[in-house]
Amino acid sequence: MIERTKRGRDRVRQLTAADIDSTEMLLGVPAAYWLDLRGYDPVALAGKLKMPLLVLQGERDYNVTMEDFRDWQKLSGRKNVTLKSYARLDHHFEEGEGKSSDADYAVPRNIPRYVIDDIAAFVKRR
Repeated sequence: MIERTKRGRDRVRQLTAADIDSTEMLLGVPAAYWLDLRGYDPVALAGKLKMPLLVLQGERDYNVTMEDFRDWQKLSGRKNVTLKSYARLDHHFEEGEGKSSDADYAVPRNIPRYVIDDIAAFVKRR
């Protein structure tokens, strides 16, 4: 599986604009998806927005990491940007202990009330 994933990664890196209409699936998604991601910088795009922004991060998230969250902190100087991280939450904003894993996602859980309260407070301030 690791070798197959590495081959997929290498193929994604080889994509050119000519592959935009390809029906080839690379790591489970079409080539157009990977090509679109190349020019996508969500923090830069969000930085151009004038509307209030709420950025929430689960510190146990291994899909979108705290390193990614640090990129979002570039926007922290703006009055209309709120950033918040939660030590016990994973990618689905579900609580857990220790390192998060795919197995955690198979266990149905609710988003904690404090996250809902933070979102509600942000919306009410607007």
